[in-house]
Order: sequence, then C-alpha cells, then structure tokens
Amino acid sequence: MTDFTHAGIFAAGEGSRLAAAYPGVIKPMVPIAGAPLIEWTVRLLSAAGVESVTVLLNSRGKAAREHLKKTFPDIRFVFIVKNTASSYESFRLVSQTLAEESEKFLLSAVDSLYDPADLRSLLDYARSSDFDAALGITDTVEDEKPLWADVDETGRITALGDKAVKKIYATGGLYCMTSRLAREMPEPARYTALRQYLGELVSGGKKIASALIPQSVDVDDPADIRLAEEFIKKHFAAAS
Repeated sequence: MTDFTHAGIFAAGEGSRLAAAYPGVIKPMVPIAGAPLIEWTVRLLSAAGVESVTVLLNSRGKAAREHLKKTFPDIRFVFIVKNTASSYESFRLVSQTLAEESEKFLLSAVDSLYDPADLRSLLDYARSSDFDAALGITDTVEDEKPLWADVDETGRITALGDKAVKKIYATGGLYCMTSRLAREMPEPARYTALRQYLGELVSGGKKIASALIPQSVDVDDPADIRLAEEFIKKHFAAAS
C-alpha cells in the first residue's frame, strides 16, 4: 500500500465555542463558504492523493457521516462512532485503526484548514524521511493554548510544550504517523490530552520530525468563520 493514501480525521469534539452561533449543528457540519467544515477537510485530503479516510465522530455525528458518503462516492470511508474522553484517546483510536492497513498515514483535525500545496509538501517530505512521527508546525500562532515546538537545524523537534524555550513554532492539526509507533501507544487512561503523549515521545528520544505549514486557519469560534472563508477562496481552488 502506498504511504499516505490512508488518512484519518478527528471530528468527535463538541465544538462548544461554536455552539451558540450554530445551535443544534455539530462542529463538522458548521457551514463555511457553502459547504460543511468537514467537507473542506476531505477535499483537502483528496487533493493530496488520499483514497481512504477514517473519520471519528461522536454519537451526534450521523449528519456528517451521511453527507460525506453522498458527497464523495469515490472515497472509501471508515466511520468510528465513539464519545471519547480525551484528545489522546481519539488520536490513539484513529491511529491504531489506520495502522491495520498502512505503514505511514496522515491524521488531521477537522477544524484545521491548510493550503493544499503545503499539505502535499508535508507528505512528500514524510514519504522520504525516516521518522517515528512528523508534525506540521507553524510560525503564525493564534491559538489560545499553543503547543510550542523547538526545532533543530535538521527539522527534528527537540522539545514540546512547557519544555520548549524558543516559542517560535507551534504544532498545528496535521500528524504523519507510522504504524510501528501507533501499535506502541499506551492505554487511553495514561494521558488526559494528546499534547502529553506527544511531549513524552520527544523527551523519550523518539524521532519526531517537523515540516513548516506557513498558511493555515483553525476554526474554533464564530470569528474564525470569516477567516476560513477568505482562506478557502484564496487557497482551495485546486482542492475544489
């Protein structure tokens, strides 16, 4: 199986900051530029050569599931329905599902939008690199609680989170993983957040590479919708 033809999307969060502006609408289905948020995520993955997408949804995710099957008949979807207790549990569940079919695969948050060309560059880099995991990083940091990443001259991440001192780069919502690392992931109760797991990978000596994703938008609250629509208009012609 060719590396990175399989990808996963985390779409099980409640999206509490968007709920007031979009009552009764789950986060993956929040409308942006005429299409649900999750549709843009899948378009981006498809433009990068992804043929099979594993989607984690919570128990309210039926509308997203039906929309994706109807909109993308040529993509093979695997849907996981679970109300996970933490971002780490979500990451582990999707990673270990994908590890059953692919040696290297891509994981994406549902609320992170990237220039399609930047995603293709990340995957080209990851295909040719020997790593345990590779994370997309950015130097345009607007997150309220960024996961800072120190990077050496080779692109290897040397510190994450509280142990990072330079605070130039922060991780985004893109993760290239290997099946060997996915199979080693501890049980869900070990961590309450994904950042704890990633930090221990780095401090424990795993080879965690990075690739710069200079342009992106994270859709976390109503103010981000306008930014996302402008970003889509500018960058997504190739993914439409």
